[in-house]
Amino acid sequence: METTKALTPKTLAGFAALAIGFSSTTASAAPIQRQIVTQGPNGASKLVKVAMASQPQATRQLSPFNLAYMAYQGWFTNEGVPSANQLIRDYRTGRISAIEVAQAAVQTNRLSADTLNNDSYLASLDTQLKALSQD
Repeated sequence: METTKALTPKTLAGFAALAIGFSSTTASAAPIQRQIVTQGPNGASKLVKVAMASQPQATRQLSPFNLAYMAYQGWFTNEGVPSANQLIRDYRTGRISAIEVAQAAVQTNRLSADTLNNDSYLASLDTQLKALSQD
């Protein structure tokens, strides 16, 4: 017989924090082009477009808490991460790990790819997934 996890005040508080807790987002911009007027070999003016370095792409940095709850809510099912009770069962049996949840967030541009190399972030995410799966 399967047991399901009831919504407790602690769980509801987590959902409320998720609703308001998205972390910072950096702005993105299109590549910048600058027009420069130069003088040609015979003295004629020439307009040249020069591509400048572009601004960084937008990346969202989610807290491990928010990422765990987003996975629980099913934000990453298209990337192969199960949701709700199936996520909890798969985490308990080792079929899904914190790194796989983080990879799904990177695939959906909700997390920077650099985060996959951040052992502290992954350990915190693992702690949050453990907290979700406690009876």
